[in-house]
Amino acid sequence: MKDTILASYVHNFSDQYDLGELTADQQFEHFINYSVISKQYPRNFEFEDASLGGGDDIGLDGAAIVVNGIFVTSPEQVTELAKRNGYLDVNFYLIQSKSSSKFSGEQVATFVFGVKSLFDEKSSMPENALVKNLRAIKKRIFELSIQFISLPTLNMYFVTTGKWEDPDAITGRANRDLVELKQKKLFASLDLHFLDADKIKEMFRELQRRVVKEVKLEYQTALPDMDGVTRSFLGALPAKDFVKLLTDDEGNLQKSLFYDNVRDFQGKNRVNDEIYKTLVDPVRQNRLALLNNGVTLIAKQIEQIGNKLKLSDFQIVNGCQTSNLIFEHREKLSSGTFVPIKIIETNDQDIITDVIEATNSQTEVKREAFESLRPFHKDLEEYYNARSKTEKFPIFYERRSKQYQHLPSIKAHQVISLSIQIKTFVSAFLKQPHSTHRYYGELLESYNGKLFVDGHAAIGYYVSAVLYHQINHLFELRKIDGKYRVLKFQIILAVSEMFVGLAAFKGKDFEKKCEDLIALCNDRANLLAAIKMCCGIIDAGLTSSKLAPHIAVRSKDFTNLMIHAVRKGLMKKAA
Repeated sequence: MKDTILASYVHNFSDQYDLGELTADQQFEHFINYSVISKQYPRNFEFEDASLGGGDDIGLDGAAIVVNGIFVTSPEQVTELAKRNGYLDVNFYLIQSKSSSKFSGEQVATFVFGVKSLFDEKSSMPENALVKNLRAIKKRIFELSIQFISLPTLNMYFVTTGKWEDPDAITGRANRDLVELKQKKLFASLDLHFLDADKIKEMFRELQRRVVKEVKLEYQTALPDMDGVTRSFLGALPAKDFVKLLTDDEGNLQKSLFYDNVRDFQGKNRVNDEIYKTLVDPVRQNRLALLNNGVTLIAKQIEQIGNKLKLSDFQIVNGCQTSNLIFEHREKLSSGTFVPIKIIETNDQDIITDVIEATNSQTEVKREAFESLRPFHKDLEEYYNARSKTEKFPIFYERRSKQYQHLPSIKAHQVISLSIQIKTFVSAFLKQPHSTHRYYGELLESYNGKLFVDGHAAIGYYVSAVLYHQINHLFELRKIDGKYRVLKFQIILAVSEMFVGLAAFKGKDFEKKCEDLIALCNDRANLLAAIKMCCGIIDAGLTSSKLAPHIAVRSKDFTNLMIHAVRKGLMKKAA
């Protein structure tokens, strides 16, 4: 790679995710998938889930399908989200990345052909299990098209490390090749983006830096002193200035500002329809400060100079719906329209939690929005932190989104999110890996009374996450054949079954078996040997059941077949 600065960004990213053993091209591919998708989807996701690279990948290196604000990884998640929300809002993101410094017309044509193939009824080329799963998600989305708010959007990204000069020879050919796809009338918008070294660096820098904005709050009242709160204000901010607060360097909505909001943008619903009516009616819009509850913003630092406030590292924890609609209709805003706003400066996590919970309790919110605020999770976070001081491969439980983002001592690959914690425990100890393709909020509801139960030993949750961390890392390093990646949670169950088995979730016997499993995870060579043994069991199960991996991953019968095979092997070994 000729661009020294870009090479350093890739190196830093690889260090954060411990990808040093991968080839330079593989590191670059992960780096691009992370950067492009994070820009559009600022919530936690496993970048390995976005990777399609390898044989039979139809010319795609990365992909993300975001439905109702959720990065979906299975057709069943699409069905659940349609049922839960009553609508579908869909965005497709497809990526091809080349570490070469030239934009090649032939390579762009191959990329576009692969995209067209994905949206054909049947594939025109061989597809690996990951692409087949992507196709199944796409198929389910269009089967439920009656629930579309609008047609999906399709964004394609062709990336190289050179400089984009906008050559007609490439854009002209690409546009011609896309005519057939446009004629299908599947998308509200269809865009092919060419990203060069400068654009990639700008994108990555924006993802890494803290958000700093300055606002002029002419109408404000300082609130009384409160323990744990440095300062706080109530005020009314001109709607046009509020839009500037929401906008990134490219003029787009800065989605990362809503990490801590318990709701994603809900699209078309009764409440949002009322906000829309207020914004498009000049008379009602002028009364927005009276008709809307406004937004709540929490900043880690506020500098006040007269009526100007410089906000550093802030989040909008309430008012996501209002913010999205104001941004969407920003061209209709008048200078006399004001947004009610509450601004709080605090670094006290308990206060932040209380504010989030209190300001979002007026209307129904799904259980998953508040789950991590329960005392169980705080205790679990402290258990992780205590073990991190002595473990060979420390991990940290992310009770609140992005809480470790700006701590240089904690690398990104060491962080376990709530979603991952749920899926690992459901797999290892509830023995339901075939359920992990479902949205984590649905898992919380389905396993209510079996997950995060007072009295459960914290080590059970911890060891399941350790297993995930190590197995996922071995996949990232390509130490495990990629064909098993869709069966990652089945592997977690198989290894757990070998070492912990039927032990109850508490007691000395359970804790000893968990410690033995942690010791295995600390020895990656032995862990890899155990995983390969499990993969052999999975292969035998696939052969006998005649199931393809992307089907077996969601089959309860396959899970039971695998558990039986593991236990049978253990009994033979004992004999």
